[in-house]
Amino acid sequence: MRTLFLLLACTAAFAGAAFAQEHTPQQVAEDALRHSALAQAQELSAQCFADHKSKEDCITLMKQQCSGLAIGKFCGLREEASADPVKSFQATAKANKDAAQCMSSGKAYEDCLWDLQTACHGLGIGKFCGMVHSHS
Repeated sequence: MRTLFLLLACTAAFAGAAFAQEHTPQQVAEDALRHSALAQAQELSAQCFADHKSKEDCITLMKQQCSGLAIGKFCGLREEASADPVKSFQATAKANKDAAQCMSSGKAYEDCLWDLQTACHGLGIGKFCGMVHSHS
């Protein structure tokens, strides 16, 4: 039992360290800009579907707007969440916009990421709500 407890404690500590990956102020600023740009692209995607354009036309728009910013062909949105694309894109756009504002405000990066993951749960791909996350 004690071994199991130690194993679980070590696993939790390792997972916490991986989650709380350090970001420099420049990287946080880059992430804020990327989340803001992705939010704008997702708002345009929501508008495309709200205007009753064809799915093919909206996918073409998403490819243009989301290239290099988002994961997948639905601009960071999980394919199963695309059943109601207007509502789903509006929700992910809001989550990404709020994350950008949070990161720009100086709040702890981990807190902003937690808020993003909570708001985006089940909608966006990955822990960054559909955003391609990379730093040079």
